[in-house]
Amino acid sequence: MDARLKQRLVGACILTAVAVIVLPMLMDGSAEDRARVMVSIPEAPNIDVKKVSVQDLRLQMERMERASATQLPREVVDENSYAADADFTLDKNSLPVSWSLQLGSFRDRENAIKLRARLRDAEHRSYILYAKTSEGETYRVFVGPMVKKSALQELQGKIEASLKLKGQVVRYRIEDDAGQLGG
Repeated sequence: MDARLKQRLVGACILTAVAVIVLPMLMDGSAEDRARVMVSIPEAPNIDVKKVSVQDLRLQMERMERASATQLPREVVDENSYAADADFTLDKNSLPVSWSLQLGSFRDRENAIKLRARLRDAEHRSYILYAKTSEGETYRVFVGPMVKKSALQELQGKIEASLKLKGQVVRYRIEDDAGQLGG
């Protein structure tokens, strides 16, 4: 490399270093200006402190408790006895044996739905089971299920008297619910 070029490069590096050191000092101002920091602290607020005694606090808490106690909902106590009813038996799946009242068996779905609607209008819990048999599709209409067979037989007499429908008490099986027609 040429000696002149070396001298020029060294000179340029020195000038750049001096500029980097000196220029920030010239631009920022004096050290005293940088040391001064402006802080504005507001005056302390004028607070009136009330003296409260422990007795006053207790009285106030008691008043609040009484007021909130009158607004709370009262506890509802169910006085019915739900003791275990020993009038039912369990099947092999440990489910209670239940009974239903079969009131009709139809090939036409609409007829089954009409009978179910008639039973529901008379406020009887009713349902339809759909099944495919060798003779075709059938829709069976039931009332129930009930755990007590005697209660269902009593209901059978009422339905026979009021709706002129003869029924047959049959065993209710939860497995049959898969074929239950919605609604």
